[in-house]
Amino acid sequence: MPEKQTPRFARMLPGQRRRSFTLAYLNGALWGIGNGLSGTTLVFYLAQSYGASGLALSWVLAAPALVGVLRLFTPLWMDRLGNRRRFCIRMFSLSAVAMLGLPLMSAPEILPEDAHSITALIICWAGYQLLTDIGMVALWSWFSDLVPSRIRGRFVGRRSSWRNIGRVIGTVFSATGNYYWQRYCVETNQPDQYWIGYATLATAGSVAMLLAVWPLTKMDELPSPSEIGSRSARYRMRELIQPFMDKSFRSLMYYGGWFSFANGLTDTAIRIFILADLQIDYSQKRILDSTSRGIQATLMPWAGNQADQRGNIPLLVTSQGLVAVALLFLLPATAEAKWWVLGTYTLWIAYAGINVAMPNLMLQMSKPECSAAYAAAWFAVVRLFYAISALIGGVLYDWASEDWTYFSVGTWQCDHFAMLIIIGFMLRSLGMVWAARIHEPT
Repeated sequence: MPEKQTPRFARMLPGQRRRSFTLAYLNGALWGIGNGLSGTTLVFYLAQSYGASGLALSWVLAAPALVGVLRLFTPLWMDRLGNRRRFCIRMFSLSAVAMLGLPLMSAPEILPEDAHSITALIICWAGYQLLTDIGMVALWSWFSDLVPSRIRGRFVGRRSSWRNIGRVIGTVFSATGNYYWQRYCVETNQPDQYWIGYATLATAGSVAMLLAVWPLTKMDELPSPSEIGSRSARYRMRELIQPFMDKSFRSLMYYGGWFSFANGLTDTAIRIFILADLQIDYSQKRILDSTSRGIQATLMPWAGNQADQRGNIPLLVTSQGLVAVALLFLLPATAEAKWWVLGTYTLWIAYAGINVAMPNLMLQMSKPECSAAYAAAWFAVVRLFYAISALIGGVLYDWASEDWTYFSVGTWQCDHFAMLIIIGFMLRSLGMVWAARIHEPT
């Protein structure tokens, strides 16, 4: 029989709650440092250094989301252990180990062919992301019980801010370290050794993410209304479909699915465009990323306060519109006029509103007695739609780069990148309609 939860106290005093909040912020900051040191961008560049094609690079983006559907069963696995704290600690620790294995398993000459190295990289990356996703479901369920509904927007905003601050710190170290390593490779005429810099950063990121587990060991938790560890597997299986039967929550999932599909369809093309056509290297891109996230970090507490005071929907609709318009700045951008990309990154600061409003809505619309099932359903739907569209986008990019017929409008040339960017703008703009249709609880 699974062990029942034994929380330190049944009712939380204000000082104890503040302490738990501080530890939650510290966990976000340390995890952010790990993401900044490694993360999707680094793995994407590492795969490209191995000679990955457009479709293979799409798998880097899509594979974690595809296996992430398994997070739907997190409530069942959490019941087997019977305690959210221990479950989170184990999942996040294992995910850090998986990230540590990524550069070791995929390094050149470990496996006989480059294709095998790319496959190993994708498998380790997907395993890391799956373990992280499962841990996140339990963590958000934990937060649902820990944080009173009247201040959840502020809590999400502040934790997101600290996570972004951590990502900025990690990104600065990542960009700086990679810059000097690549310069050394150029000076010594060893461009085939670029991958070592990426692998080293992935290792450092895994260590930071392992350190992020420590605050979770000190956080307190209230007894869960879902009675973790005491309900039957049959009951939990019925509970898993509850979010999909909830009309209000489905409206949020419709928006989340569209948001992810629109992003995934053009993500591969945009990343390749920034790297290949604009000739923005890893260090430069990480500087752009860190600057954008640093500004987002200053805005997220304000966004959380706005969500609590005025609702999430106005914040979400406005932010979605700005994120869509951001893509249009890429159309006139070239290697000689790459400064246009600054317009894109400036408007991408609006992700601060989306990254606060979406998880806050997920928490607000979840039923307390099965909050883990709601979190699992939300993240599974969002990531699944991203995975499907990323794969479609990879195939579309490979086709368009070979078969797309160029045409000109005045001095502007519409190539395959421009076509995909315009599609991305239109799809992201329609996301405003889905956001406005969400039935936010009052």
